Amino acid sequence: MSDAWSAVAAGYLEHWVPRFRPFLLEAVDALAARALDLGPLAVPGCGPGEEVLALRRRLPGREVVAMDPSAPMLALLRARAADDPAVRVLEGAAEDLPARVSGAGGVLSCFTLQLLERPLEALAAWARAAAPGAPLVVLFWPRQAPDTAWGRLRPVIEAEAGAWRDDHEPATRAGLPALGLDLLEDRPVRRPMRHPSPEAAWDRLVDAGSLQGLARRVTPDALARCRARWLGDHGLTHEPAGDAEGHGPWVHAPEARLWVLRGGPRR
Repeated sequence: MSDAWSAVAAGYLEHWVPRFRPFLLEAVDALAARALDLGPLAVPGCGPGEEVLALRRRLPGREVVAMDPSAPMLALLRARAADDPAVRVLEGAAEDLPARVSGAGGVLSCFTLQLLERPLEALAAWARAAAPGAPLVVLFWPRQAPDTAWGRLRPVIEAEAGAWRDDHEPATRAGLPALGLDLLEDRPVRRPMRHPSPEAAWDRLVDAGSLQGLARRVTPDALARCRARWLGDHGLTHEPAGDAEGHGPWVHAPEARLWVLRGGPRR
C-alpha cells in the first residue's frame, strides 16, 4: 500500500488535498475543541501534511509529531513545514506510533483508518501513544451509499477484480469497548467535491489517489473496462457555474465519518 501512495504523492497533494481540505479542517476543529494534555499532538498517517499545517495554525503553541510510511509523502510535508521547528516528521507505519511517541496530548488521524488491514489494532496503538484520557479524533471514509458517485465505484471494480474489502466500520465500532475506548462523538461530514469532468475524476483516482492500488493489481484492459463502466453511470451532477476555486462543474458530496474517542481514566 505504501508503494502505491508513494507513487501518487505529488498528484495527491495537487488534486485531492484541496478537495479534502474542508473535511480535514472539521477534524482539526474537533480536536481543538477538546481538553488536550500537555504532550505533543500526534498525526499518524499524515500524508503530505495538510492537517498538520492546519493544526499548527489552529493551535500555534503546540508541537505536532507527524508520521507516515511513505517517504515521498513525508518529503512534501518537510518542504511545506521547513520553517516550522514545532513540526516533527517521522517515517513509520501508523500502527507503530507508540514506539515513536508517548504521552501525546491528542491524536488526529485523517483518511487513514479505512486503509489499514486491522483498524482496531491501529486505534489501540494510537490510544497507547496518547496520555490517559487524551482525545483521539479519527476521520475516515466509510462505505459510500450505492447510489452515490463513489458508491458506484464498487460494482464496476468488483466486476473485474473480485470482492472489494469488507466494510470495516461496524466491526471496528463494536470492538471499541474492549479496547477501553469511549466513543464521544460519531457524526457524518459531507462536503461538495468538484472535478473538471467525470473522466478527470476517474483518472485522478487512478494516477493520484486511492485507485492506484487497483491499477497495480489488474491488467490495463481490465482497468479500462472499469473506467468505461463507471463513466457510463458515474453519478456526478453537472453544475455549469462550477465553484470559486475553479475545481470544475462536476460535483458530488461524499460522506466521511468523524469519531471522537477517549481512552484511559476519565477526567
